[in-house]
Amino acid sequence: MKQTPWNRIVTTTAPATSPVSLERVKASLGLTNVVDHDTGVQEAILAASRAVSSDLGRALVTTTFTLYLDKFPGREIHLPWPPLVAVDSIKYWGQTTETLDTFSSGSYTVSTGGDPGRVQLNDDANWPSLMDRFAAIEIQFQAGFGSDADDVPDSIRTAVSMTAAYFWEQPLPVIVGTISSELPLGASRLIESERFVRY
Repeated sequence: MKQTPWNRIVTTTAPATSPVSLERVKASLGLTNVVDHDTGVQEAILAASRAVSSDLGRALVTTTFTLYLDKFPGREIHLPWPPLVAVDSIKYWGQTTETLDTFSSGSYTVSTGGDPGRVQLNDDANWPSLMDRFAAIEIQFQAGFGSDADDVPDSIRTAVSMTAAYFWEQPLPVIVGTISSELPLGASRLIESERFVRY
């Protein structure tokens, strides 16, 4: 089957928490009893979380996304930013109704096992006919290791912590998606060990 296009996706609901705490990163920087730099360290943690997530190709703490497609790629749809938690809805602009309708969840099966997560059309069902327009399909789904920081694997949390410390100590421009080549060897190896590679 054709690979599902992943070029049009937005974050609908951002994570409620960071994968590492302010206290953890401050301790690694020797700033445990210093509060003057809390805002800057928190910004470094946010930047590190996004950068590590991008480099891994994975969502960390549970995040809600919306994937926009022009057409159905086949009877199976692969969803980005694994691991997949749940599919909230599949909506489409119907050819007949010319409105944004919700496709019945009883017509498809969601697989959260393995990477990436998948939506498969049931044998007795067919995808609906679509309007001739861009972004005729909107798939809202949740992805990430869990809603709490402790749900994220230790190796990834360590990579985020090391990256945040690196960003704080060396505030130089880094291109998101290529941070592994810029980081100390330990952090790069942790990221590489958990990276999702699309087949």
